[in-house]
This record gives sequence, structure tokens and C-alpha cells, in this order.
Amino acid sequence: MESVKGTIRNGVALPLEPVAESDEGRSVIITFVDEPVETSPQTNGEHLSLDEIIERFKVDTGIPDLAAQHDHYLYGTPKR
Repeated sequence: MESVKGTIRNGVALPLEPVAESDEGRSVIITFVDEPVETSPQTNGEHLSLDEIIERFKVDTGIPDLAAQHDHYLYGTPKR
């Protein structure tokens, strides 16, 4: 049996530790505990500003107009 700490948000269990892709669809038992759970990103104990978090986790999609045309890329609507 394997244990993974997590939290419940909007009725959905979210793991706070990486879970292998091979675990996708695996059955789980959720046990509620009365201990506080750390929910911030793994930062090795350092406190990051929002700009530092964005810089650390940004992904280059190669799509220059993604922010302006997100409806087009998500839903196939015509570009504006």
C-alpha cells in the first residue's frame, strides 16, 4: 500500500506529491487526518514572490498570441 498526502478542494482530492502516470485510474481509499498539510509549491523552504513563482513554472508553448486568443485555441472559436 502506498500513501500520498493531499488535500480536498471543491470536493476533489488533490495530491501534494508527484503521482506516477501509471497510477492513473487506480482505486484509492481516502483517510481524513487532523494534522495540517503544507499546500504551497515545493520551494525547499524558501518564500517566493508571485513573479518568482511565475518565472519558475512558466512553460513556453511557442504560441505568441495564446493569451489574446485563448478561446480560439481552447474552443476553436474564430480569432478576433
